Amino acid sequence: MNTAEDAQASPTVNRSRSTAGAFLLTAFVLSGCATAGGDNWNSTAVGDDKSVGRVDLRSVLLVTSGKEQPARVLGTLENDGDQPIDITISDSDEDTTLTIPAQGRVGLDTVETVLRTAGDAPGARTALTASTSEGDVSLLVPVVDGTLDPYRPYLPE
Repeated sequence: MNTAEDAQASPTVNRSRSTAGAFLLTAFVLSGCATAGGDNWNSTAVGDDKSVGRVDLRSVLLVTSGKEQPARVLGTLENDGDQPIDITISDSDEDTTLTIPAQGRVGLDTVETVLRTAGDAPGARTALTASTSEGDVSLLVPVVDGTLDPYRPYLPE
């Protein structure tokens, strides 16, 4: 219901009402675009996530310049046990062993771990196995190259 007073409202008041209405409509529409951070955390991780015994492997991937070129393993290995634990990461033709301290973690961005070849070209996924005294787990990890800036420093020479 419009009253005579509403009909004679100044242009400034009408503009303010229009602006407020547009703001509320925009806020309502955009609120449907947001997602809860906790619901979608895994979508930001590039590499494979698995666990074997007390060891959690987080965002494991390979960085290489080509299929037959050396490949650096990246990711984080976490040991939630009370004793240090050895973990062996292997592909089809070699393996490498690391020790993870008790209640500790090893970031492969700071501990250089290189395999002789990537097994697959950048853009593919390749199979790795992670083994501890408590068992083993198969990983299907992405193979990336230095196209994206964050991976360029990790390309093996």
